[in-house]
Amino acid sequence: MGTQLLTHSPHSDIDSEDSVSADRLYRAYGRKVKDLLSQSDAETWIEDLWDMYTGFTFSSQEAGYDPRGHNRFVSFKQLVFFFQDVGKMKP
Repeated sequence: MGTQLLTHSPHSDIDSEDSVSADRLYRAYGRKVKDLLSQSDAETWIEDLWDMYTGFTFSSQEAGYDPRGHNRFVSFKQLVFFFQDVGKMKP
């Protein structure tokens, strides 16, 4: 029995639609990032994030134990890394 070459997958239309949909989503994300960076550059965002997180940390210490404190730090850290990565990109 020989092998047959498939030239058209039954899922290729769906894959193509998913690809177009993902491309639109990525472009929308890009526009949002562009809007965000039009307010301030990445370095300024990082400085502002540190200021916000520092203020949050001080007020949290006064308020007492926060069971979500670690999760908030991880989210903050990811935002800082995001802006560091964006700051390295050149148009």
